Amino acid sequence: MNKPIIIALALALASSLSLRAGLSPEQQLAKRNVERAMAIMDATWSKGAIVKGDADIAMCDVFDIYADDKSGPSDVWPYTAAIEAHCSLLKAMDELEKIDDEETRQFIAQNRYHFLSRLNQLIDNLEWYRGSYSLASYATISKQVSPYAVPRAGRRGAADVSGILNVYDDQMWIARELIRAYNVTDNRAYLDRAVYLVDYVLEGWDCWHDESGVEYGGITWGPGYNSKHACSNAPVIQPLVWLSDIYRRLEADGMLTDGEMAFRFYDRDADNKVFVVKDNATPRSERYLQFAQKVYDWQKANLYDPAKKVFWDMMGADNTIKVQGGYRQHIDCGAPVGAYISYNTGTMISGAYELYRTTGDDTLLADISDYISGSVREFGVESGRNGGSYEFNTDSKATDGFLTWFNDVLIRSFIDAAPYAEAYATDPGKYLDFHQVNLDNAFEKYNVGNLLPIHLRSGWGSEVKTKPFHQFSFASEYAVLAKRLLAEAEDAAVDGVADDSVAADSPVYSLSGVKLGSYADLRSVLAPGLYIVAGKKIAIIP
Repeated sequence: MNKPIIIALALALASSLSLRAGLSPEQQLAKRNVERAMAIMDATWSKGAIVKGDADIAMCDVFDIYADDKSGPSDVWPYTAAIEAHCSLLKAMDELEKIDDEETRQFIAQNRYHFLSRLNQLIDNLEWYRGSYSLASYATISKQVSPYAVPRAGRRGAADVSGILNVYDDQMWIARELIRAYNVTDNRAYLDRAVYLVDYVLEGWDCWHDESGVEYGGITWGPGYNSKHACSNAPVIQPLVWLSDIYRRLEADGMLTDGEMAFRFYDRDADNKVFVVKDNATPRSERYLQFAQKVYDWQKANLYDPAKKVFWDMMGADNTIKVQGGYRQHIDCGAPVGAYISYNTGTMISGAYELYRTTGDDTLLADISDYISGSVREFGVESGRNGGSYEFNTDSKATDGFLTWFNDVLIRSFIDAAPYAEAYATDPGKYLDFHQVNLDNAFEKYNVGNLLPIHLRSGWGSEVKTKPFHQFSFASEYAVLAKRLLAEAEDAAVDGVADDSVAADSPVYSLSGVKLGSYADLRSVLAPGLYIVAGKKIAIIP
């Protein structure tokens, strides 16, 4: 694959890299990205973590980059960004370890446990946000549930999660990271908790039907809201597809009990009568994929602005909640309103990518192309002769908002979409290359104790405060860009073309290490390209 910007970048920066004979320029830059992600994460932990013991760890909201001055603790959403960064780094380290270089392997061996241990600590301390309450959903009469609250509680497991104090998008972000944590640790408890949260979120799906028997659909912002947001729908698509993949593998390997195979799901029919689905013939792997498609279709139909090619923020905001007969009732939400925010389109890009690689539906590639081109126009600024530079817009000050992390979601969606760049009118790789340059510019020019300003090209200005939320975003971006570089480096060496000699049950992985399924099941639906099959990189041409 021709990537002149990345190659030129790696060569231009060679003087600042720890050069190793036998490492390609992409591999060298990937290793340095990992080193920088580690440095940012350790600095953020040192300044932003509130540690009273292994079982009492929080993150602050804002801290001073020079003084020992911090506020907090943070809500669960920014706290989840710390988990995200650790998952991204550990996955990048695992990919880096595959390089045939002893010094690189020793580097990973010396550092992996440090970040793995901290990931486990962070997940354990989610308990400070967890609580229980009685939920009345669209198809379920009140039952006890145990999600995560917005604010941190005073005791583990004792958070107030009633009403508006828990929201569905927080559960989605946590579930996403728990699945990623399961993938890097093989800790089944993380997977089980992610499944619990995803099932809880699906109870927020409006399964009432209109006069024509058509399901209203959409997930409300939370059980205490009637508004339906882009941020409370699209973020669950990618985790749903991941769970579909995982359950397909577990089902095939005979690793699930009958109880785990069955999905006791409550729904409404076209006459709005409640019924229970408990059907091993339609296992979780299929149910989750069906829901991923339903959520994607709903958001595209209700929140997409075809003129801008990005997504509205929400629909409905009066918070009228009606419960009758023990069930939550449907409330009309009206037309889409609000701002265009980068992560609301980023989650749809990632969702469309996951659905495409799973279903092979070519219309999804056209969607991704539109979303990328709309995002580039709406969420960044390109300047200089012939588009010489590009930066994603962010807040005026670090303490003003969340755009830095919103852009993190968009950036990782561009990385998800990159394998099929030839299908898009706008190549996401170009803007990922710019972001690599901008991160490096900030790290080399404006680095204060391994912390970066949110304005990567212009620096701190008069600011002396930052958020762990933002710093963990930069660390995660460095890590996922490292994975991208390693995938690009692998493109130069292909072991062969898939043929009938490949065993039907051989596992198929993407170049980024995501297990897609078995060769027999996927060969006819995968897009032509490079994959890891039976431990070798081969070309699959369906």
